[in-house]
Amino acid sequence: MAQVVAVHGVGQQGKGSHLLHHEWYPALLDGLALAGANADGVELACAFYGDLFRPAAQTMAFGDPPYQADDVDDGWEVELLTAWWHEAARTDPAVVDPEAATLARTPRTVQRALNALSGSRFFAGLAERALVFDLKQVRRYLHEETLRMRARERVAAVIESDTRVVMATRSARWWPTRHSAPTQAGRCAP
Repeated sequence: MAQVVAVHGVGQQGKGSHLLHHEWYPALLDGLALAGANADGVELACAFYGDLFRPAAQTMAFGDPPYQADDVDDGWEVELLTAWWHEAARTDPAVVDPEAATLARTPRTVQRALNALSGSRFFAGLAERALVFDLKQVRRYLHEETLRMRARERVAAVIESDTRVVMATRSARWWPTRHSAPTQAGRCAP
């Protein structure tokens, strides 16, 4: 079927495989053209598992849950948020370092991290509730075995023997290489 398979990352729960294809396929063709490659006949399939993260009984038209700083769970979620903040401060001069003394210090680490990340290039334009929802998606994917297996099965189902490239967003690019190995049929085993 498709020589190229696209794997989305977090924050795509309101879309579907057709909408992702509509967004990604022109970019793929433009990239191939700019590289001087022949794009004739290149087929793209978009694996989709974002619906697994939607609240129960919600359609694709739902908005993100109204999360705020208080909804970030202590422990793993705070640790990941803090790691994102440290990395954003290291790579983006617009992000205040977590250790920096500022005039307007917010006493809560989580709120300070969310405020700082909202000014980063990577998270720019992302509402606080969407950032918290994305954080929770990462935690759920990594800590809920059944959910992770269902997502990986969806991706594996799109990869065929003639698939040559699996491309992914920054948040999903680790999926096949870290969590599965190609089988002889060319599929990634869940």
